[in-house]
Amino acid sequence: VSSPALKIAMRLPHMMQSPAAKSALAFAGASFITGIIAKILITKMFFDYPIVILMIQMATVLFTIELLRVFGVLKLAPYTFDKGRHLFLPSILMSISSWLSVSAYEGIGLPLFDPIKRFTPLLILGVATFIYRKQHRLDRNALIALIGVSVLSSMAVNFELAMGRFSLFYGLFAGLLHAAAFVQFESLSDTFSPLEMMYMHSFNSLVVFLLADIVQDEIRDAFMYVMTSSNKSFVFLFILLMFLGLALQYTTFHCIGANGALVTQVVSNGRAVLQVMFAYYSASYLFYDLYPGWINWISFFGTAGSIYYFFQKYDFEQWKVSPFTKC
Repeated sequence: VSSPALKIAMRLPHMMQSPAAKSALAFAGASFITGIIAKILITKMFFDYPIVILMIQMATVLFTIELLRVFGVLKLAPYTFDKGRHLFLPSILMSISSWLSVSAYEGIGLPLFDPIKRFTPLLILGVATFIYRKQHRLDRNALIALIGVSVLSSMAVNFELAMGRFSLFYGLFAGLLHAAAFVQFESLSDTFSPLEMMYMHSFNSLVVFLLADIVQDEIRDAFMYVMTSSNKSFVFLFILLMFLGLALQYTTFHCIGANGALVTQVVSNGRAVLQVMFAYYSASYLFYDLYPGWINWISFFGTAGSIYYFFQKYDFEQWKVSPFTKC
């Protein structure tokens, strides 16, 4: 008689061949690499200008799409305010959340920001229920697994067991905005393709970051940094980060459309845990005097187990069959 573990192992290769699973893996890979390079620029090269980074990323996405559209490579209608208004609110929410997240990359001012933000899957569940007055199709076991993913991933990325009021406030605020944006993006994915959403979101977000820079005035400081402190490694990594932003934007919207906001965020939590451990042992970016202890490692393996268990209990009918190359 086949054991349950053997049956799961036999199902896994077939599941991973589905378009939705490929979409999730592409999103995890793009966000993993983008996050590593962004933290190298900020913590090792001290290019701590989050608005400039996000602004130029959005400008790169927008310029690339416009260029491909003009040359007929992409069949995409031009941006209009009537069309873009559908994504305007979630774009603003996502832009603010992204700005807070990148601002916390340096790890000193808000050391517990990322651990607090790992509770975003539960916030997505709450926001979806509040906005649409409906529950995700989660049974009790899947809900327990989701709580496990949130709690254990938070403990896994937390190398400093302390609590700060600002970290708590900004982490919850960014997580709530992130959750609200993802839930609305999921709803809009039934109407717009991932490419259309990326196009409209990049335009909306670019406007937000341009307005934000009027207040923060980061462009001038970033320009002075480039003139005085940049080198070939910085230029290469910065250009790479800008184009990785394009891949991250597309895979994010595709994963939300194929798998939903909740699954996308669960994948993001798993990616965050793997990323911080990889970065520490490869010395990719600075951790100062912090290091992972036995609690972090137990939480690391617990997160992996919780994610695995979540996908065994999650309703796989929500893994929609949609072509991965859909634009």
